[in-house]
Amino acid sequence: MKTKILYSFIAITILAMAISCGNQYGGKWIAKIDDETITDNELNAYYYAQMKSIYNLPKEEIDKLAQDPAQLERNPLLNKNNFLEQMIQQRLVYKKAIDDGTLKNEELQTLLDISKEGLVVQYYIREKFKNDISIAPQEVEMIYNQQRARFKGVPIDQAEMYIKQQLFQQKLNMKIKELVDTLRDEKKIEKNMDLLRKELSTQSPMQQAPQQIPQPQQQMQNPPAK
Repeated sequence: MKTKILYSFIAITILAMAISCGNQYGGKWIAKIDDETITDNELNAYYYAQMKSIYNLPKEEIDKLAQDPAQLERNPLLNKNNFLEQMIQQRLVYKKAIDDGTLKNEELQTLLDISKEGLVVQYYIREKFKNDISIAPQEVEMIYNQQRARFKGVPIDQAEMYIKQQLFQQKLNMKIKELVDTLRDEKKIEKNMDLLRKELSTQSPMQQAPQQIPQPQQQMQNPPAK
């Protein structure tokens, strides 16, 4: 789990640094690398953007999570000092990569384009549907009672958070499908099948399955550890 959180953090942070130049956030410096500063505003902007993408919660709720020792153990980057240290480590490597001319690499530019498109989609979906999806206490209680054995030994608040996240993701998937179906009806979509068949000729049937659009990240994919 920590690895997944780290990699998602790396993706969004490197993309943000690659797109922007210089410190555009203002505020007071909280860390320095030679003559370059990381400000408190920049730290908070990165921190809350990343944590919102993981937990789908407002700032106030994220701050509450950061005060919970169990949540901190699960995700050390909830601690702003740890998050800042990760920013510094990445910034050091990022500056070295820039000095070595990495941004001139065409493959990297393609990956940045892919990452940017995916992040825009994830952010758009999260913001578009955040007020359209509600989780009733009765829904959480019903699932908890149905799967009580699964949550044996797990604190009730952690079990409820897991259930809420899973219910939210299920309802979000339905919203995404409805949105995509509507957009497909509105737009004219064509495929050059002759060319596509040529491209697919070297792939196995398993490789040819269509991919779903990126979705907002969820922190827990499995029930909390007992």
